[in-house]
Amino acid sequence: MKVKLITDASCCMPKEIYEKERIGIFESVIMYEGKEFRELTELNRTEFLNGLITFDPYPTSTQVLGKDVLEVYNKAIEDGYDEILYLGLAATVSSQMNVARLIVKQVKDRIKITIYPTNLVAGSQGSMVYNSIKMLKQGKSVEEIVAYLDSIKEKIYSIGVAVDMESLFKSGRVKRGSVKGLMASLLKMKPLAEINTKDGVIGVGAGISFKSAISKMIDKIKEHTDPNITYDLFMADALNPELMKLYEEEVKKVLKINEIHHWEMSPVMAMSTGKGAVTATVCPTLPVEK
Repeated sequence: MKVKLITDASCCMPKEIYEKERIGIFESVIMYEGKEFRELTELNRTEFLNGLITFDPYPTSTQVLGKDVLEVYNKAIEDGYDEILYLGLAATVSSQMNVARLIVKQVKDRIKITIYPTNLVAGSQGSMVYNSIKMLKQGKSVEEIVAYLDSIKEKIYSIGVAVDMESLFKSGRVKRGSVKGLMASLLKMKPLAEINTKDGVIGVGAGISFKSAISKMIDKIKEHTDPNITYDLFMADALNPELMKLYEEEVKKVLKINEIHHWEMSPVMAMSTGKGAVTATVCPTLPVEK
């Protein structure tokens, strides 16, 4: 069976991997300065991230367009695939999976489509896609891949830090007039957020400096991981490679790390975290077949 893997552009995988592995992409649409851009193929990411602090009104986004979903499905059929596996992002974050399900009705008589809710987002979702790529190369079936993803889903953990509260204010994640927002702004604190299967993205405190933030994130990583397991590490940044490297070095001190990947935070994710944000995702390493 020839299986086409599809996922969301917001999972932070580099374009090079999408192209090399022929992964289908569902892109959110970002609206700013009176124009619409698909987040991966039409947006100048560097220009967009550099402008986040000054855009007025602040950019907004919407889920993938139905016609784009149909185009991806039809392309898989034209390319001779027998089956599609779509790894979708958390419903707590976006209704994008609903669009994918709706369009299935238009092609279900021509190809089998399995929609798998990762219940995750960003690097957490990306780590599942990365493992799925490996398993497809091993000749695993969609059923085997889904069973494996189910087994590791709760063991994947992501936590990141933003430079300040400004993007959280502008995106509406935190209200400027709230006590929490006012205190964090006055103290110039570095807000922390984790990704889990229950809540999607959730705030988990803040650090008074990057050093403090990294220390708190490492404590969280130790709390949510098993020191006896070997992990792959997926780092992602919004134009802040120096902080990403500092964070990576601290993660390596507390966990057994097999592979390390340096990815780019997606524009949609960066809209909430702001330029300079950094995340780390740890995912159990896929066992090597003997």
